[in-house]
Amino acid sequence: MDFNMREFRVALGDESAEAFLIYYDGMTNQTYLNRDIMRSLLTAAVHDADGRGRQAVVTERILSVAPLSIINDYSEVGRKVSFGDCAVFVDGCGCCFSADVKGWDTRGVDAPTQEVSLAGPQEAFAESIMTNIALVRKILRTPETTAVNIPVGNSNKIPCAVMYINNIANHEIVDEVVRRLKGIDTDYIFSSSDVEMMIEDSTYFPMTRTLKTERPDRVAAMLADGKVAVIVQGSPFALILPTTTMDLIEATEDNYVRVPEANLMRLVRLFGMAVSVLLPSLFIAVMLYHQEVIPTDLLIAISATREKVPFPLIAELLLMELAFELIKEASVRVPNPIGSTLGIIGGLILGQAAVEASIVSPLLIIIVSIGGIGAFSTPTLSLSRSLSVLKFIYIFAAYFFGVLGLTAAVLVTLSLLSQTTTFGVPFLSRYKSGGETSESVLVKPIWKKEKRPPELMPRKEIKQPKISRKWKYDENE
Repeated sequence: MDFNMREFRVALGDESAEAFLIYYDGMTNQTYLNRDIMRSLLTAAVHDADGRGRQAVVTERILSVAPLSIINDYSEVGRKVSFGDCAVFVDGCGCCFSADVKGWDTRGVDAPTQEVSLAGPQEAFAESIMTNIALVRKILRTPETTAVNIPVGNSNKIPCAVMYINNIANHEIVDEVVRRLKGIDTDYIFSSSDVEMMIEDSTYFPMTRTLKTERPDRVAAMLADGKVAVIVQGSPFALILPTTTMDLIEATEDNYVRVPEANLMRLVRLFGMAVSVLLPSLFIAVMLYHQEVIPTDLLIAISATREKVPFPLIAELLLMELAFELIKEASVRVPNPIGSTLGIIGGLILGQAAVEASIVSPLLIIIVSIGGIGAFSTPTLSLSRSLSVLKFIYIFAAYFFGVLGLTAAVLVTLSLLSQTTTFGVPFLSRYKSGGETSESVLVKPIWKKEKRPPELMPRKEIKQPKISRKWKYDENE
């Protein structure tokens, strides 16, 4: 229904040749197709004075008005046409002419929705790969910024751009990213999440090890440090490779506020993440195995509130945690005006009703609520979901073995993370240079970030001289 074929004759001086073109309606720009391609071939009577042949003449006419590629393998024609090109066939030419006249509707550049920043730029990636690449190039503004196109997916051949700064990025990391992308053997790829799962080192490990961002400014900053970005057509998120823990705990706002404010926000954020993961499991471990650490008056008060609750503590905690996760998922799925109402109904009315019905105890409502608030301080959605998985693992470890089991689970997690590498870079690596930590839990001023992360082994290690604020020393002279 949307496939069109138009037959016409190409004017070639004193003679003409039969031709036809094919395209998909809705994928091409009809103005470009009629005004540039069709009119150029129908009205321009080009003489082949040099005896170059019809192929050269037709190429000259189309190339002057649109990007053109010559296809000798006809199996590629369908892929080009299905991606918005029009294919021109001319009698007497042993090839197909593919003109780039893409014109499908796409969403424009909007404000970020997941990585909101009050002080930073208000531009986010869209679904068009060329738009996303242009947003990054607009920030970096250097010819060394390189974008390599790698089609992924055997059937749909979705464009996938590998972006890096040529004179900064470690080419071994770039080659490894390209190797993994070319090693994807599947029929269809639909989003950056599909690419992430295809190229990550371990899929079943509960902690995410790939940073997905919707902000061009963050991608540009990562590329300037020597990292590699993967942008997929149709996805408004870019993958940052390789990713370390420092990348995951960093919020966009950290780069746009003063250092004292950034450090305070980061410490609060880390505290909230720790509370969301450890507080429910620590509560059940203390209540079941270590009641002696609770003051007697508080223990009596807690026992009194749980006297009419018919469920064991583990069932009560799991019920509330699952209810909270259900509220979070439901608030994401419903429209925005309803999401806030759903949160009020689920968190306030249902919680109060559950306490009055003696289904759960009031203290457990407080524990789950504090943990839920801490979870919302997580900088990225993927990390928040990873911490939710770890939270349930720790709850079961604390239920079976108490604080000892919880401690063992945390140590096992840290041990596994310490052995984990992502694209050859240790996941728990801390940026060190000259024996001093250049990037740690606390944010440092931009004028003290003199070197790029050494674990990336960038081609250009020095980011700025030791004295980058020269005006300060000029005043002292």
